[in-house]
Amino acid sequence: MSRIAKSEVNAAFEWAAAQITEAGGRDGITSRAEIRRKIAELTGAERDLVDFFYRFIVRRDGNPSERVDRGDIEAALKAAREQLVAAFDTNDNGLSADEVAAMPPLGRLAVKVARHRQRSGEELSLHFEALAFNLVLDDFGTELTNEHFLSFHAPAQLESLNSQSFIATLGLKTDDPKDRLARIESAADFFRRLVEHHTPGQTAQAVALAQAMQSTLADLHVYILGADPEGGPIHPVYIVGVAPDGSLAGLRARVRWS
Repeated sequence: MSRIAKSEVNAAFEWAAAQITEAGGRDGITSRAEIRRKIAELTGAERDLVDFFYRFIVRRDGNPSERVDRGDIEAALKAAREQLVAAFDTNDNGLSADEVAAMPPLGRLAVKVARHRQRSGEELSLHFEALAFNLVLDDFGTELTNEHFLSFHAPAQLESLNSQSFIATLGLKTDDPKDRLARIESAADFFRRLVEHHTPGQTAQAVALAQAMQSTLADLHVYILGADPEGGPIHPVYIVGVAPDGSLAGLRARVRWS
């Protein structure tokens, strides 16, 4: 399972807080009866998150009346961000499966809702392309200049990504020199060089792209196709991983080896 960004889990809590506030109506005070009516409109994990987050707010203040105002909600939201989310992202690069497993039940419920509300692999690929705007691929000894990144998405139901599942998802013919895997590399090494290859003004952009892809895609690697020299001088490059919906998502570009 891919890492999930803290911002997405926080957004799930923020959504639940907004539901509780809305349930209170004009007076800005939400009662248990009003929450019951609100959760009756919801289903599944989203219903449970609103219900249990409301209980979390009430317990924090030892509130016997079970009536909460906007100040109570904001204070609980701040505590949730710090104590239920940030405290478990120990290396500040998104929550891993092990880090999620260590979270208390309310935190894990927010993660579940966040995953339900995540963008599809296709949407993520378009987002990555927007983040990569003006960045170029100048790596792997390529002879191309000004090679920009484009989005890449392939529908699938992958649980993990390796060379075999990559070949199967793209429908590659291993007896065709153009379809043979020429190189597989860690995305971490690739992104380190991407940052180094760009001007200081573009460093933040390259770092943002790396963080976005590493926090949302599982098994992220770089795949280069085409046997050298039988496959010809142009070789497709895929920087891809498994999106939360199981599809293959990321970016594509080309290198030239003559």
